[in-house]
Amino acid sequence: MSGWLFWICGIGSLIVAAALIEAYVKRNRNRNLADMRPDPDKVSKVGGIERYGLDPLAMAQAEHQRLEKEGWTATRLENEPNGPNAGKEDKQDERR
Repeated sequence: MSGWLFWICGIGSLIVAAALIEAYVKRNRNRNLADMRPDPDKVSKVGGIERYGLDPLAMAQAEHQRLEKEGWTATRLENEPNGPNAGKEDKQDERR
C-alpha cells in the first residue's frame, strides 16, 4: 500500500511542479507591447454603433421623415392607450 501511495504522491508532485514552472515562465517572459497589438489590417477602423451599419444620424432622419409622412401631432399621444396619460383614470378609481 505504501508503494502505491509513494507513486501517487510522486506523480502529483511532478504535476504541481510542472504547473508552477509553466506559470513562472509565462509570467517572466519578456514581450514587447508592439508585438501584442492586433494587426491593424485585421482590425476594423469603424468603432461603436457604426460598425453594424446603424448610423444614429441617418436613423433619426429616417424616423423624422416617417413621422412627417404620417402626420404625427402631440395630441395624438394623449389619446393613445400607451401614451403618457395612460391609466390615470383607472388609478384614480382604484384609490377610492
